[in-house]
Amino acid sequence: MKKILKLIVVGVLSFKMGVAIGLGVTYSAYQSANPPSVGEITDIGNVQNSLSIGAKRAVRKSRSSVVRIMSLSEDQQVFSSATGTYLTAYGKYYVLTVNHAIQGPCELTRIEASDEFVACVKFIKLDSYSDYALVEIDKLETRTPLRVPRDIAKSPQDFSIMTDVYYTGYPNGTGPLTIDGKIIGYMGGDFIYVKSYAWSGSSGAGVFSSSGKLMGYVLALDVGQTEFGIAVLENIVFVVPINVVHWDALREQR
Repeated sequence: MKKILKLIVVGVLSFKMGVAIGLGVTYSAYQSANPPSVGEITDIGNVQNSLSIGAKRAVRKSRSSVVRIMSLSEDQQVFSSATGTYLTAYGKYYVLTVNHAIQGPCELTRIEASDEFVACVKFIKLDSYSDYALVEIDKLETRTPLRVPRDIAKSPQDFSIMTDVYYTGYPNGTGPLTIDGKIIGYMGGDFIYVKSYAWSGSSGAGVFSSSGKLMGYVLALDVGQTEFGIAVLENIVFVVPINVVHWDALREQR
């Protein structure tokens, strides 16, 4: 009798396990038959798992804080499109971009992120020497601001040779596109050479080190002299180190 009961119990358990395995296989097949949705594909957290933890953090911060700057000259003859980084400090919201992206007054400047548009509130600082602009804006719902000074690079390692870096921008008005690179050299304390890629519209993009800290912003491409004239070196990018920015200007806005 005990042997019969034992056989019955084993049989029932085996049946349950078989059903569970069968359901698992069926669910797996169901998942594989249904591709991911557009929302899942374009989600800010959809970053390649093979990246290191630091690299994934840098890419996510880069993508979640990127904005596009559109500026029209006062005579409405010149229009520019560039990239910027969304920031917060002392309870207010700002964008860091390049000064040469600002073609006209604040009222003719707009910031766009995922089809969300906000106006320029006021220019906080326009620095023509280091070519950067700090612009106060209203809060964006579709972006996550970097926190100043917490997310700003402070370690020399964030600027060291062969450091992996990442930026997200709007090259040729397309994007946001995320691009990687490596620090390969310096031009004194003014510029950092990065082996990467950029094009018109990438200017102003925040550059993140593999620690996830903002270490600079894209300024321009290098150019070289050839037998055929001037050639643009699209894979050598000038990055301005973030320590040139006078963050005290934000503290004064409290």
